[in-house]
Amino acid sequence: MKTSISLPGWIRPTAALGSLAALSLLGTACEEQTLSALSPDFNIVWPEEAGFDVADFGASVLSFGTVTTGDFATIDITLSNPGSATLEFCDMYLAIVTFTEDGAVDSHLRVDADPELALNVDEELDLTTIGVGDAYTVALAFNPLFGNALADNLHLVVKHEINWSCANDEGTGLYVPIVGEGFGSPQPDIYSKPEEVDFGTLLLGDTSPVQDVLIGNAGPGELTVSSVFLDDDTHFSLDEGTAINGYATGDTGFLHVRYAPAAQGNHSAVITVVSDDPDEPQLLIPIYGTADPEELGKGPVAICGLDFNSAPFQAVAFDGSASYDPDGLPLTYTWILNAPPGSGAVLSNFNSATPSTTLDLAGDYTATLTIANTNNQTDSCDQTVTAVPNENFRIEMFWGQTDDMDLHLLNVNGGQPRTDDDCYFANCNTSSAWSTPPDWGVPGVTADDPGLDLDDIQNTGPENINIVAPAGPPYDGEYIVFVHDYSGSTTDTMGPNDVTVNIYLNGILAQTFSFQISGDNDDYYVARIHWPTGVITACNGVATSPAAGCP
Repeated sequence: MKTSISLPGWIRPTAALGSLAALSLLGTACEEQTLSALSPDFNIVWPEEAGFDVADFGASVLSFGTVTTGDFATIDITLSNPGSATLEFCDMYLAIVTFTEDGAVDSHLRVDADPELALNVDEELDLTTIGVGDAYTVALAFNPLFGNALADNLHLVVKHEINWSCANDEGTGLYVPIVGEGFGSPQPDIYSKPEEVDFGTLLLGDTSPVQDVLIGNAGPGELTVSSVFLDDDTHFSLDEGTAINGYATGDTGFLHVRYAPAAQGNHSAVITVVSDDPDEPQLLIPIYGTADPEELGKGPVAICGLDFNSAPFQAVAFDGSASYDPDGLPLTYTWILNAPPGSGAVLSNFNSATPSTTLDLAGDYTATLTIANTNNQTDSCDQTVTAVPNENFRIEMFWGQTDDMDLHLLNVNGGQPRTDDDCYFANCNTSSAWSTPPDWGVPGVTADDPGLDLDDIQNTGPENINIVAPAGPPYDGEYIVFVHDYSGSTTDTMGPNDVTVNIYLNGILAQTFSFQISGDNDDYYVARIHWPTGVITACNGVATSPAAGCP
């Protein structure tokens, strides 16, 4: 169980500092108004079983208890801002801190590196600020090596704008004691340098120079390496050297490996080093090499263009024109396209250096090029184009079996099916001369009107409906998405059909719905989408009206 408590300032050992004060404005004699200033707040919480005291935060500690040497124990610490303004976050670190009798800091020694204790923060996490309502989790990890207790007066120090001036580097700070002890004897820690061996490319029949691999013990305990073996000696050979041995802390030994390919191609094997390291009893060292026949030269080199982003419905080209053969031999090109699920995109001129396709759905389109020279040597590379919706509002649909499924979008404020408040193939098809999309939102403004760009009648999709920029108040509200199994063009003979609907808001996939429609002329109400909040509510139902499908 986790319980949070608001901690606006330095809590140890005196009481918390108050939040930013409210501003009072007095009106007439019979009227009083209060204006509250926007202010940040700060919460910190961790599991009660790890020392968090709900009733008295001042008595809280970060407690690991007793941890066996070689094991890891972790305490997840959640930092949040429940206030009404962004919180400036100064710093968070470990330190040895002592206090005077009146609670002032007496001594402070920052601990930036400890072999047993680490404060792990996601590298992608920017902790310079905490937004309103945001929460971040960091991990405090204890890995005892020697079976001793943690240092006395060890604290987690947290500084933010409520308890510290980040610019002036002064204040009180929050200091949370950290306690714990190790149990057991010191443990070894095996490692190798390098962690893997790549011999590169050799001509068939050649033998590589010997590659030395260092084996060492980085732990405080004694390490014993009992055996070393290679899982494939067809192309590689292993000499155990001095690797099988006993290792005190800091000791090293060597093993030796050589590459002598017996056949053309890419080769790999694994060296296994068996030891008494408790958390890595088998150290695996991958080894690689490539063999080319001398008479065939080095073989062709496939070079694909850089990955890039585009928008749905754009025609894009993949580029393998930089590919070459070192010996000047002619090349052939073969491309294979891996498109997003439901896409009908295909490559034109897939045997050319620069094939093209049209992006019909949002997502990744990865084209794999394989080139071959006249000696039948090959090489491959990939290029990915990511289709990112450039509309604020995009609905996509595709289905599993050949049928005519129609995507519908009902306007806000009670749009009715198969009217001008319903965008579908009959009135909303942007590719049809006889169909003009309805005027939703602000009259005369087209950016807030819906448009159906794809209408697939006899296949498996896709179809889509877009709104470039949905209207704001007073035209905002809940749009309703539903799917109709159209009965006029195809006859259901396959039973239930699997349908997928993707909802993109502001270019990001917000929700995917997968469901079945069982028969002709059924309506399936998928979801309500509130704009501009982006809140999506599932409907999950076959119905004859929006009210029945979206209660």
